[in-house]
Amino acid sequence: MVAAAVYGVAQLLVLSAPTRSVRMSTSLLAIAVGAYGCGVAAALLELAYTRGAAEATGESLTEVVKTASYTVDPVIEELAKLAPLLLAAWNVRVRRQWGLTDYLVLGAALGAGFGLLEAVARYGLDAGRAIPHPAGGWAVPDSLRAPYIPGAEQVFSAWFPAPQGALELGERAPAAATSPHLVYTALAALGVGVLLRAKGWRRLLGVLPPVAAATLHALTNYAAAHPMDRDAASRVDTFEGALWAVPLVCLALAMAADLRQLWRAKACVPGVLVHAERAGRSGLGALASYGAWCVPWSTLITLRFARLRRSLLYGVSGGSAYPGAEWLHRTVVRSAAQIDASDREPAWRGAGIRAVAQAARSMRDRHRRGYVLVSLALTIPALLLLAVGSFPSAADLQRRFASGAGLHVLIGFGIAGWLWTGFQLVRLLRAWRATFAFPHGEVLVIVRFRVWTALGGCLAGALLLLRMMDGAAPESPVIRNLHLLDALNNLAAYLGFALLLLSLLALFPPGGGLGFVLAGGTRAGAALITQEGAVYAAVYGTLGVVLMAASGGSTESDAPANEPQGSTDPATSDSVGAARERKVAELTDGTVPSGAPGKPGMKVTKPGAGTTDVDVIGGDGSYIAVGGPAKARNLAKFGEKCHILKYAAEQNGVRAQVYLEEGTPESALNVARRILGNENVHVFVR
Repeated sequence: MVAAAVYGVAQLLVLSAPTRSVRMSTSLLAIAVGAYGCGVAAALLELAYTRGAAEATGESLTEVVKTASYTVDPVIEELAKLAPLLLAAWNVRVRRQWGLTDYLVLGAALGAGFGLLEAVARYGLDAGRAIPHPAGGWAVPDSLRAPYIPGAEQVFSAWFPAPQGALELGERAPAAATSPHLVYTALAALGVGVLLRAKGWRRLLGVLPPVAAATLHALTNYAAAHPMDRDAASRVDTFEGALWAVPLVCLALAMAADLRQLWRAKACVPGVLVHAERAGRSGLGALASYGAWCVPWSTLITLRFARLRRSLLYGVSGGSAYPGAEWLHRTVVRSAAQIDASDREPAWRGAGIRAVAQAARSMRDRHRRGYVLVSLALTIPALLLLAVGSFPSAADLQRRFASGAGLHVLIGFGIAGWLWTGFQLVRLLRAWRATFAFPHGEVLVIVRFRVWTALGGCLAGALLLLRMMDGAAPESPVIRNLHLLDALNNLAAYLGFALLLLSLLALFPPGGGLGFVLAGGTRAGAALITQEGAVYAAVYGTLGVVLMAASGGSTESDAPANEPQGSTDPATSDSVGAARERKVAELTDGTVPSGAPGKPGMKVTKPGAGTTDVDVIGGDGSYIAVGGPAKARNLAKFGEKCHILKYAAEQNGVRAQVYLEEGTPESALNVARRILGNENVHVFVR
């Protein structure tokens, strides 16, 4: 069942790659949000409505639930599945940086998670009754139209497979059904994207997809509630046969609109094209060529750069500037410069598994391993029950957890997992606050998705504990006569605890650069990291260190990335240095002590350490060193030069400053800041 839900989302992830800006891990996290956030919210809302309606009208609860299944419940469920998208897009950074493709893919993932919850709640404990089908998959013999769990052959040969379906009597070659919740929510999410991104009267078109999704959902449920209505069944059979094509048509429309916006934005945003694109190559060809230099590292860097640039361009297409757009632009410009500087084979000679491992160690969070190990340990009983025990050959595991010591172990772990989820929720709420103004919208989305997953797990755990405190047996249903296709009517309390434990798998603290940003907040304005550096770390992570190393060592000259690369002509190097020194002298109202910009400056010495050049003497007498991206080639040497400059300036009672051209790696900037102080390190545009 899990494979079916994930595979349907994976299909969209692959097809949407040319215009998608959200990463794969965020889309997979949305599956967990669909199960734990949307599923719990829909269950509570339906519970409140059906109980309230039964009490107000005097009708039996069973009749109210039946009527609600095709009147109110489809609307509740579709709104619950869209709620995470709407709440995330409430933030202007997220709303502006998502394209229609992103809305559609994340909506499909939310729907897939919701459908997975229904399937597991209904059939998660039926491994002992399941009968293998000769063509693959398993049938649960409880009616003439038996529930069917597709096998690997059916899942991987279908478009957007559902976790469960129905097996007609005598059917010899069953196929996986199309996941209705994935389709409905993908369709509705496209409408949300149009509502939030379109202008003028076109916004009104965004209302149609959610209405269509709720209508189709209601018609399907009506046919299920009235099996004798042949007309309704015929209509459902008609559109279910073409249901698989709906996400493909929606995706084609979304990608066409997004490509148009990207092409327009590229033409008006400066500095975001790599050299090969400026020379006339297509974006796909230029980035594919770069990604082939050192597979998989350069390939992954290319994919991350492409997604980051799309986020920037989607935001630009919205019109006026929004908070954080400048930092995102600077990060994209810097990344494009680094790609230009490393777009040749010699730059990647030192890149390999060892170099990447060393970079990973530099970003390692010493607390992360402990959090991961605790979460993994707590999920062991749930994995045994629902992963290993879900196969008929291992069904005895489910029976062991249904009573006796196994049941007590599962409930004990479930309570511990509930408390651990609450602790994780507190940490995530702090991260939410720390990253509230972060420039890159995807970081905000990741934090919010994890918060909603943890919040759903906490609410579900509280409901389970209240039911048990009321005297309900662990094997009794948590909620009776509730829709979600009556799935939760079969949800035993101990199965609920197992599902709660599995939510911890979605709450692992992220590693790499994203983990660094979430662990420490943005630290914007602090001495440790700038907003630009935080965005860079969050997007590239460990590979950002690899990219900085490749771009810093790709040429003998100190030219920035938009200069011709690979030249060792002194004239080229001198002209670049001269332009920089003239610019800094102009900015500081200073002079070039050499008298000839681009030539060696005034020599200063620190006994026992060596010498360095003062490139510009500022208007206030400051000793200023000027440089660019190549300062990151040898950070130790650059640090020594900064120490010498600082010593010489102090001996003469003046300030020591460094001016580095835009595009210089953050590693070089941080070295200079650590030695000279933030106020004495400047980034300039030549």
